[in-house]
Amino acid sequence: MTSRSRLLALALAFPAFTASAEFAVAISPPRFELEAKAGDVLRQTMEITNGSAQAAALSLKTADWTYEPDGGVNFKEELTPGSCRPWVTIERRQLTVTAGKPYRYRFEVAPPPGTPPMECRFAILVEGQQESTNAGGLVVPFNARLAVIVYVGIGGVQPELSIVGTAVQAVDGRQAPVLRVRNTGLAHGRLDGFLTGTDANNTPLDFVARGYPILPGETRVIPLNATRQGDVDAPVTLTFPVTVKGKLEWGKKQSQDFEQRFVQ
Repeated sequence: MTSRSRLLALALAFPAFTASAEFAVAISPPRFELEAKAGDVLRQTMEITNGSAQAAALSLKTADWTYEPDGGVNFKEELTPGSCRPWVTIERRQLTVTAGKPYRYRFEVAPPPGTPPMECRFAILVEGQQESTNAGGLVVPFNARLAVIVYVGIGGVQPELSIVGTAVQAVDGRQAPVLRVRNTGLAHGRLDGFLTGTDANNTPLDFVARGYPILPGETRVIPLNATRQGDVDAPVTLTFPVTVKGKLEWGKKQSQDFEQRFVQ
């Protein structure tokens, strides 16, 4: 059973619990995107902060992960085929972080000499156990978890993204333009750039590609989030057709001009 499945099973077994202790741990940065050379040792530090009044007892470990089509992440503690976690060393597996005193936690990645160009991906899981009480007064353990995702590009690998399709789909309960993006490179990529457009009412809009990672060999649906020009906080309900144009960017100075009419 995956880590995600275990947490889901706990939630289904005790659906009415409320936390009796506060879990207020934060980690910075929440994600690492790094580069390394085969045979070198890459050393990094993340800062763990406890915002509660009580000391936080934490356990830390590495995990492999998969990224699901719906945007969910499955963590796997057992080594998966091709895992680079044997190259990873973490500072310690048990840690207590007191309130108001951030802890600088270290880890290393050492790709062996001769490693071919590739992207090493893993997670560092930070877990704290609390006692929680459900509606019937039963005290059960509840694991709070944070995951720091680490990407390490070895040998200068880059993403190679291309738009292979467009559509209109329901996103967060509303119809939105989406892109189907394929990555034929050796590293993950994220679409960026500046897009503008209008809907059927000639409403001037800005569009931003949602920042989902597109992993090597993967084709993923990327929604375009719309905001009103000059009022980014106003809710937007698009009236189709919608025309979007501008420039999409990814990786290191890679870009593509884009213009598309989306019809519902």
